[in-house]
Amino acid sequence: MPHHYSLWQKRLRERLFERAYPLWVDSEGVLPAASLWYQMRERLQLLRDAEIDAGDRIVLQLPVHRDYLAWMFAALWQGCTVALAPPASDAQALAIFFSAKAVINENGLRKYDSEESIATPDICLLLASSGTSGTPRWIALSERNIFSVIDSHMPILNLVDGHESSYSAARVLSLLPLHHAFGLVIDFFAAFFAGAEIVRDNSGGRDIQQILRLAENHGITHCSFVPLLVKRLVALAEGQAFLRSLQGGVIGGAPVNSDLARFLRTTRLRVGYGQTEASPGITLGEPGVWQEHYLGQTIGCETRMNTDGVLEFCGENAHIGLWTEQGLVRYTAERWVNTGDYVKASTDTTAKGYIFVGRADDTFKLANGRFIPVPEWEMMLRSRLEGCTEVMIFSHDGERCTVYLAFSSGVPMQTIEQLRKSVLKYLPIPNDLLDEVRIIPLDKWLYTPKGSTNRSAMREYASSDKSSPINQL
Repeated sequence: MPHHYSLWQKRLRERLFERAYPLWVDSEGVLPAASLWYQMRERLQLLRDAEIDAGDRIVLQLPVHRDYLAWMFAALWQGCTVALAPPASDAQALAIFFSAKAVINENGLRKYDSEESIATPDICLLLASSGTSGTPRWIALSERNIFSVIDSHMPILNLVDGHESSYSAARVLSLLPLHHAFGLVIDFFAAFFAGAEIVRDNSGGRDIQQILRLAENHGITHCSFVPLLVKRLVALAEGQAFLRSLQGGVIGGAPVNSDLARFLRTTRLRVGYGQTEASPGITLGEPGVWQEHYLGQTIGCETRMNTDGVLEFCGENAHIGLWTEQGLVRYTAERWVNTGDYVKASTDTTAKGYIFVGRADDTFKLANGRFIPVPEWEMMLRSRLEGCTEVMIFSHDGERCTVYLAFSSGVPMQTIEQLRKSVLKYLPIPNDLLDEVRIIPLDKWLYTPKGSTNRSAMREYASSDKSSPINQL
């Protein structure tokens, strides 16, 4: 048995062969582990018939259902390098980009001619980053990367094995996309290898009422979310009841504001933080322990703050390469990886670990050379302006700063002129470098699908019409 995929074979056989759990439940019914094993073996034979071998790259772009699982596990068993892509992606463009041997989508398996491409047997997954810091990058992860995170997180997540417990298994509602690292590793793989019952929401978390129906019908005990989805649930009384009923789950992908943190203290949900480059686990919080922008404590790796205050990590979770137009760029195993995230140490003894301050990419310099530490300044204003929920600082002209604010009450306690004086009081910026302070209604503030401020969309919106009501109180 070749070394580079023996761990996948061992762990999949342990979990699937002649077993009932993990159970996969979707709109087609219940799929026991043993049935998934059989379906996986069928797909494995199709790969072998197509002469797809260990180290060959394939692109999987199916909607998340049982066929997706069978193909993914068959390819990992075979030792392929699997690029997980959204179903709507351009199959031919992806095949060319990855020099792929095959693409698997709703039309079945299609082979591509890539005889001259170099095999990558030590890479099991290629996952696109979320694009937080710009254009998404394709991160190369090994089986060691993936299982280091599964094995460090799984025992902590309070997932009950249906084989080994006298009680029923943990029942996990799966909402997150599996072509992203958080949904795949922290949510799905952890539940799968823990032997849980996994109920898949075919809407991918877009239909709140369906989430609530599935939760009630299946007695859901665990669920993981991005903050934006939690906000939508908290807006409903039944959504709040659902969140409080959960025995566990992870919220990750974006920082949580103070209002949401206050509610989450009444639940058993925990914060999780990581990046695709970390496979994607770096920190976890304790159940019900929350504060604004809390990231949790280091798990399964080492972390440190560099001299600029940016978080770095080192360990078996660190990705082994990056796939580019020129092919694979490899990195050394023993290295510190810069996350690009400014952090600070938490001073709350009940919430030990790190607090997210902001992205290093959000800083900028004005034309006169003045450096603007945007994350630090935005956090300062959120904490000092009464009722201030959201802050964004940027420059329209490269000469001066504009400060955009949103308040939880909708209307701040101060006039625009008073707010301007407060901003100048709290920020070390001269009066002539502050262009204006503007108010945007909280319901007009624009977010990414995960729940963080969509800065590019916000800049476009705020710049589109300076005479719009966003200037009014």
